[in-house]
Amino acid sequence: MRAGKALFLVVLTGLCAALVACGRAPVSSGTDPAGPGLSRDGAARQDAATRWANDYCVAVGSLVDGLATMPSVDPSSPRRAVQTSSDLLGSMIGSFDGAVRKLDKLPPSPVQGGDRMRTDTVAEFTGIRDRASVAKQRLDVVRDATTIDQQTIGAANGPLDEVAKLNVLAGFDSVPELLDASAHAPVCEELTTRASGN
Repeated sequence: MRAGKALFLVVLTGLCAALVACGRAPVSSGTDPAGPGLSRDGAARQDAATRWANDYCVAVGSLVDGLATMPSVDPSSPRRAVQTSSDLLGSMIGSFDGAVRKLDKLPPSPVQGGDRMRTDTVAEFTGIRDRASVAKQRLDVVRDATTIDQQTIGAANGPLDEVAKLNVLAGFDSVPELLDASAHAPVCEELTTRASGN
């Protein structure tokens, strides 16, 4: 199996666990969301939260898409392993950069806690991206070397392990109102369907 595809499946496993929570019953506010007790302001707030959650899922979903299309690692020789591992890390770095740009473009969260959730996600993505960049630089230094040690060949393992443990929607658990909203956001629902189908 391609390394990128295997990694994508692992990421989706984490996604599935997080997104199961998205299908939980909404936190009770003492008001029936579908009933006459919900004010116009309350309905507008729910709509705004759903739109924001959807845009958040678009941003983190772009990372999942990028990880799914990472190039393969060719282990046929130490040199090829280094070269293709560097290419894989370059693709990973680009995917994280794209997701962070999308997250940075989100408007302020309409509910308390959303901006902190986004900030934490950006920090996590940026940290992994930076460590992948360091690993790539290490590989690029020896890309054309005549001899390459096993420790150098395995430089990509650290960032790959981090990605395998990444749960891109974990932040919703800390913001109940957005967790509820994400259950009604089309892109979040699409991610749920994709996760359950793999």
